[in-house]
Amino acid sequence: MIIYIPENRFNIIRQILYENKVEGISYFNIMGQGELERKFNERPKEYKTQEKYVPGFARRTRVETIVPDSKVNEIIESIKKSGSFQGKIFICDISESFDI
Repeated sequence: MIIYIPENRFNIIRQILYENKVEGISYFNIMGQGELERKFNERPKEYKTQEKYVPGFARRTRVETIVPDSKVNEIIESIKKSGSFQGKIFICDISESFDI
């Protein structure tokens, strides 16, 4: 599973994965652009214009984990029930993995 969420929602996702007994996750703080809503921000005071602008890229968190097929739908439903997220979940098949 690859999950893209607003950066302030990471702890909710982490708790959901913990409750579903997902043992390992990786997360990355990223900047991205897409269909997700971005809030207006005030320009820094040194510009003295006090104008508002929409940043080109928004802060997001990318969460990656590997879960059994039997748990995928349960995790997705838990995420949906936990509140309004503006994000994406991608499901990818893993054909092999190796411990090194």
